[in-house]
Amino acid sequence: MTGAFAKARQGTLIIVGLQLVTTLLAGLVAAGVAGRYAAWSALLGGLINVVASLSMALKLFAGGLAAGPQQWLGRFLVGEALKFVITVVLFIFAIVVLKAAFLPLILAYIATYVAYWIGMVRISFGQAA
Repeated sequence: MTGAFAKARQGTLIIVGLQLVTTLLAGLVAAGVAGRYAAWSALLGGLINVVASLSMALKLFAGGLAAGPQQWLGRFLVGEALKFVITVVLFIFAIVVLKAAFLPLILAYIATYVAYWIGMVRISFGQAA
């Protein structure tokens, strides 16, 4: 395993961890502002993005180093498609089946999406140094 591959994998797992921490914080804030039902809904919203991001990471890095750029791009595209499908399915499940409150659900999802981009920027600046 090359150093660059290991750093990319580690950075990706840090981002997923940041999303998980953001999910827990969103649940705590929702609990304080609107109670247990809102907290539960916020946790679901955040976990949707955590699960989707983790599935992307697993698809991208589980096979080890790619044979070349085309294989890496293929993994990335399949991972992104999988992430999209998982996100849609989990949103439908959370809203229709689990009857989660939409506002805390979507706000927590958005917060984890922001955490994703903050993590990406921080990791990118770390690479430039």
